[in-house]
Amino acid sequence: MKRTLALLMALMMICLLLPLGAAAQGQQAYPTLGQGASGEAVIKLQKRLALLGFLKGKADGIYGQQTTAAVRAAQQYLNKQGHSLATDGVAGPQTLVLLYDDLAMRGLLDVKKGDSGSKVTALQTQLYDLNLLSDRPDGAFGPRTEEALKKLQAVMAAHGISGVEASGIADKATRDALAGDLSGLGIAAPAFFDDSKPLGLEPAYLYARSALVLDARTGQVLFEKDPDVRHYPASTTKIMTLLIALEKGDLDRSVTVPQAASEVPKDSSLVPVYPGEKMTLRDLLYGLMIRSGNDAANAIAVHVSGSVDKFVAEMNRKAQQLGLKDTHFTNPHGYHHKEHYTTARDLATLTRYAMANNAFMSIAASLTHTLPPTSKREALVINSNTELVQLGDPHYYPGAYGIKSGYHRAAGFCYVGAAQKEQKQLLAVVLDCRTRSMAWDDMKRLFNYGFAR
Repeated sequence: MKRTLALLMALMMICLLLPLGAAAQGQQAYPTLGQGASGEAVIKLQKRLALLGFLKGKADGIYGQQTTAAVRAAQQYLNKQGHSLATDGVAGPQTLVLLYDDLAMRGLLDVKKGDSGSKVTALQTQLYDLNLLSDRPDGAFGPRTEEALKKLQAVMAAHGISGVEASGIADKATRDALAGDLSGLGIAAPAFFDDSKPLGLEPAYLYARSALVLDARTGQVLFEKDPDVRHYPASTTKIMTLLIALEKGDLDRSVTVPQAASEVPKDSSLVPVYPGEKMTLRDLLYGLMIRSGNDAANAIAVHVSGSVDKFVAEMNRKAQQLGLKDTHFTNPHGYHHKEHYTTARDLATLTRYAMANNAFMSIAASLTHTLPPTSKREALVINSNTELVQLGDPHYYPGAYGIKSGYHRAAGFCYVGAAQKEQKQLLAVVLDCRTRSMAWDDMKRLFNYGFAR
């Protein structure tokens, strides 16, 4: 009997000591960090503080005043949750255990309606790429983001993902699921397309909000996704600028760069060209297309039509002549303006017409050009940065050649390009892609589809 009691007492002592030992072991795993500390442990801490919203900026691995203030703020938050910590800005074992505990920090990790910031943007980006959220990620968790999240959670729950409910709150179970493999959920989204079956392409498998591919010789549209929805074209506008300049200007005529070349927004892409320097119209056009120079666009406009406004009027007249019903220009370069828009169909129609001009193709498909020296600069070699046509680049597509890319925040990434395979020539347009690489993925899928037809 005494032996049994002794054994029970020993077991009780072990049970009592285990939690304390585990807690102590957890705390011992975290060395105390304070001002002056540096290294990987500090980087890890800074990233966690940034995720929780206590620290802004890049993790630099140096425990300075900002990190101290962030730790102090985290300690104050934890004390309000019922914990007892010194608010000294020193990351001791007890503070670190709680900081790295998702349950303790749940109130800051869960993403819900009314929240804002980088965590919301990251969630919205996933929902956007899954075709569940139509609005661009903006970092503000509103009703549409909540509705999109509920749709995804309902799908997750239906597929038996543990702990996920259609709550509209990105809780730990939902976040863990989002960090995993979503390919088995049956969602039609670009990331899940089987590129080995090009004819299986559907609009949902493209990142672009609008897209189109056609047979460049016959004009037959082979595939389209919302081709008549208006979008901002960004620098694909320069296709029209190049066309009009070729039809109305003399390529070998000397041009004195006007003052208007410098009258472009500060964040414009530039060749650069400078007021007063002289060059041929041909060189300006190469600068327009290869460097996407807004300064060159203004210089060309003044040279051809006498002023930027008169040239823009020419652009709109040409659009009407070509039957571009949903296109309107306000400038020759594509810098954002709410009344400057086009569609995938209109851009394809414009570009197919322009491709019949040999000079257009010579310039638009060029990968490099040397601008001769002028009184303002030495000779300048300009090169295309279009990955789709760069041999050896992961995004390279055999037979593809460039026409024009474009980007600004409101437009997303846009591209108009062509590809040749044997006797078949394709022309494709993508508008409003979230990233360059997504545009290249879309172009490849459109080309693969077109050549498989």
